Formats: sequence, structure tokens, C-alpha cells
Amino acid sequence: MRKHYSMITKKRIALLMGLVIMGLIVGYALGWWICSAVADDTATCWIICKPGAQVMIRQKASKDSKSLGWLEAGDSFRTDGKTRNGFVHALGVGDAGEGWIYSGFVATEEPAEVCETYCCVAKTRVACRRWCGGPQIEGRAGWLYNGTDVQVFYIADGWAVTSRGYIRSEWLEVDPQ
Repeated sequence: MRKHYSMITKKRIALLMGLVIMGLIVGYALGWWICSAVADDTATCWIICKPGAQVMIRQKASKDSKSLGWLEAGDSFRTDGKTRNGFVHALGVGDAGEGWIYSGFVATEEPAEVCETYCCVAKTRVACRRWCGGPQIEGRAGWLYNGTDVQVFYIADGWAVTSRGYIRSEWLEVDPQ
């Protein structure tokens, strides 16, 4: 009787092992299929700055962090959407393959290269900023007055990169001259 009991146990163990292995194979195949069907959780962003300028890729989300390289106006990069201390996490950039870029130079839409003269159409004056949403440029150069012409290089996310600084694009129109 004891022998019969142990044979049933061996058969049950073999059956159980077969089911476990089959479950692993099906699970792996199902997981691979789901992962390949799910969209990538990253997004593309672009650098928005003056032509010829470069934006630093930092090792950490800090202005004092080590530089890992540079991106130029119009360059794109992938991000997982993480932000920290005003920096955006960038993937596939720099020596380490990832880094941090200051958000004031990041656009979520591809910058339109303009290179035309625009005219300020604000009722009074508009603040010229150091970067998108950044502090105003000091002194008289920090203001663009109604009717004043300015060279526009790029427009993205409602910001215009101009010869005077960063200005909300809603206050500019193409100069008809």
C-alpha cells in the first residue's frame, strides 16, 4: 500500500511540475505580448534656445551638478516625465545615457524655426525673460514696448525665442514691412 501511495505522489508531482512549467511559458509569452502592445511611457521634448546656444545636460537635477554634455536649439530627447528642482529627466543623452535638463529650455512641442522680424502688439510693454517662464532681464533691455520690432528665431509652447530674450508669443505678430 505504501508503494502505491508514493507512485501517486510522484505522478502528482510530475503533473504539478508540468503545469508550473506550462504556466511559466504561457505567462512569459503573455507578458511579452502585453509589453510589446503597451505604448512606450516616454515622450519627446525639444530644446528651445537661441541659435548657436547650448543647453547643458546635468548628471543630477541641480545647477551645480556635473555636465554630461550639451544639446542645441531644436534638438530632441526622450523623457519619462520625471521632474525635480525645475529639471526634466532626459533619456538617451550625454555620456551616461541619461541626465537632467533645466525645464526653462524644454518645449513639449517641436519648435518652429521662424527667423523673421515680428512686432510687439502688447498694449504697453512685455517682459523679456532669460528663459521660458524665467526671471525678467534686468534694466531697460528687460522690456519690449508696443510697436517695437524684434527678431524671432523659434516659437514653441507659447514662447518665442527672440533677439531680446524669451517673450510670450501672443504679444508678437509678423511685421508686415
